[in-house]
Amino acid sequence: VYFPKEGAITHRAIRTTPPKMSSKSSLKHIPNKYLTVSEPNPIYFGNGMNEAKNPNWTNKNWLKSRFHFSFAEYYNPKNTNYGVLRVMNDDLVQPKRGFGTHPHSNAEICTYVVHGQLTHQDSMGTKESLGPGSIQFMTAGTGIRHSEHNI
Repeated sequence: VYFPKEGAITHRAIRTTPPKMSSKSSLKHIPNKYLTVSEPNPIYFGNGMNEAKNPNWTNKNWLKSRFHFSFAEYYNPKNTNYGVLRVMNDDLVQPKRGFGTHPHSNAEICTYVVHGQLTHQDSMGTKESLGPGSIQFMTAGTGIRHSEHNI
């Protein structure tokens, strides 16, 4: 186990094969109908408008985020966190789209890629692409800037 010094910025990526789930899973499944869905304007995250020639893309569906707790435009005072876990989102990001460079501080950020590729780049000089089954851990410490795209 590695414990960074206070304020240190660390970055770790682990490539793993997802565990086989037994038929009697201890995971609690929450149906999508109970999760708040966010479809923000792509410009808010450094993306251009969608290609007009592609009828399957709209400016609403470039990102579909399902929020498990209060986050962004969704607020429910009875659903703000789970212990120290503050944010847990399921994000579906269209190809060639993503989150432009943005800051984080005083947070542990964990990303798990279910399908596709996620390209991560940060202010510490890290640039990598993560595939299905990859887990990325990033400690923001006193501050880090990063971007993530489905490229």
